[in-house]
Amino acid sequence: MPVARYALQYAVQLAHLLGSGWSASGCDSSTFAVLDGPGIELAVSTTSPIRSRTKVRVQIRSRGDLVWRRRTDFDGQVSGTIGDPAAVADAIRTEILPAWKKLVTELEARTVQTRSTVREFAALAAEVVGGASVTYGSRPGVADIRWNGGHAVLWAGDDGHISSPSIEITSAHGAAAVLALLRTAAGLVQDPARFSVSDIGSAAARLLGDGWSAEPWEWHDGACIEHRDDVGGGYNLAVQDGHLYVSANLRDESRTFLTGVSASDSLETLGASAAAIVRSIRDDH
Repeated sequence: MPVARYALQYAVQLAHLLGSGWSASGCDSSTFAVLDGPGIELAVSTTSPIRSRTKVRVQIRSRGDLVWRRRTDFDGQVSGTIGDPAAVADAIRTEILPAWKKLVTELEARTVQTRSTVREFAALAAEVVGGASVTYGSRPGVADIRWNGGHAVLWAGDDGHISSPSIEITSAHGAAAVLALLRTAAGLVQDPARFSVSDIGSAAARLLGDGWSAEPWEWHDGACIEHRDDVGGGYNLAVQDGHLYVSANLRDESRTFLTGVSASDSLETLGASAAAIVRSIRDDH
C-alpha cells in the first residue's frame, strides 16, 4: 500500500482495511478527513508536510443525534503514522470500537431521557399557556415553544433541568406562566416545606394570568382562586386526606384532585396543576 500524500487518501486506506461499511470523505483540507463506519464517525487529522513518519490521529466525532456527556474519561482516539495505516486500523478495531460500543449504549439511553424531559415540559407549558405550539428540531433535547405573546427555545440538560437560551416576549399574555415554569424546570425552586396551600393557590393565579387572584382561607389552610369577572364564583383549593383538590365554589360539590404531583414537587409545578384544573372546570361551564 503506497504512502498516502494527504489525509483523505489515508482515510480511504483505513476504510479499505476496516472493510465493509466503512467509507472516507474529504473536507477541502490536505490534513483532515472523515472516516465513517457503522454508527460511528471518526476524524482523521495529521500535519504537513506529510511523510511516511508523519504522525496521524484518529478520534471519535460527536454524533448530532446523541446527547453527549459534558465530561468523559473516554477520549476515543488512537494515533500512528502515515506510513503504517494497518497498525492504526487494528487500533481502531481493538481500542476504539469496543469502547464506543459501551459508550453509545449510555448515550442512547441519555438521549431517550433528554427527549422525554423536554417533551414533558413542553406539553405542560403548552397546556398552561393555552394555544401554544411546540416544534422539535433534529438535535435531541431541544424544542421551540410559541404562544400568542412570545416564544422560547428549550434545552434539556444533563441534570434533568430545562433551560432557555433564547426567550422573546412580545406581550404580557402567557409570559408569567412560561417564566414561572422555566424557573421551576431550571431547578430554581422553593423548598416544599416552606409553602402552604394558599401559596399554591397564589402560584396558580399567577399562571392563570391577568385578572386572577387567590385569597387564603381565614380558618384553614386553603385558598379561593377567583377571576375578577366571576364575583362569588371562584374555585376552592384545599386538602382532603392529604391530597390537594379543586372545587368550583357555588357551582357544585364535586372535587377534582391534583394527579401526578407530590409534596416534593415545586411550588410552580403544583400551581400549574391546580391552574390546569381551574381552567378545565371554567371551560366546561
